[in-house]
Amino acid sequence: MKNRKFIKALGSTVLTASLCITGCSLKAEETSKETEKETTTATTTEDECDECDPCGCEFDEDDEIYYSGSFSNSSNGELPEQMDYMVPTPDWEGLDWDNYPADDFTTDLSSIEDDDIRAMAQSYMDDGYQIHDPEIYQEYGNAWGDGEYMFTTGFSAYRDDGTIEECIDAYKMNEDLFNFFFVEMFGYDEDDVRVTDDGTIIRYGEDDDYVEYNRDTGIGFSYSSWDSSYGVG
Repeated sequence: MKNRKFIKALGSTVLTASLCITGCSLKAEETSKETEKETTTATTTEDECDECDPCGCEFDEDDEIYYSGSFSNSSNGELPEQMDYMVPTPDWEGLDWDNYPADDFTTDLSSIEDDDIRAMAQSYMDDGYQIHDPEIYQEYGNAWGDGEYMFTTGFSAYRDDGTIEECIDAYKMNEDLFNFFFVEMFGYDEDDVRVTDDGTIIRYGEDDDYVEYNRDTGIGFSYSSWDSSYGVG
């Protein structure tokens, strides 16, 4: 993929300002308000994001960090069947971030009502992934979305084996929503992206960075992995 430096936040949330509310996302927003009116970007350096999880920031070739939720194309809640799978994100500024748990991982998957999603989450947990609490992600708007709408049925997971870090997001959706929120939003629709389609699963990307949609289960899936030493000086 052409100069693609996107690293997904733990559990989806390059898409939210909330994950790093005291770190780089907030810093980018404040800098932007002071220096560039009517914009949601701010120039910074990679080191300034060390306070925040290293996968919570998105850089372009000029080391610009983009404030979470600043995507230019909004769905406006008008995509086919969108509101069957999504809800508006909460007002992040109105949330009580002092009560956000320092550790939002859970081993209790009973809050996941969908059988397919719960089974998938359990399989990743059994394989050593940590599952972010879906209820907390919903309450604080951290579920996958675009800053305006978020998916309601799914989970986000993380694993670090000391060599490779991995982020996973899996949510129920239709293929139109997958194309908008997974493929187009992050440039997987570029001409140089590898695409495979066996009729059931369509995948965009490479083994260490891809999104895919399972037409049988209706699950959109995102996977990213990188060297654990990323960002370590």
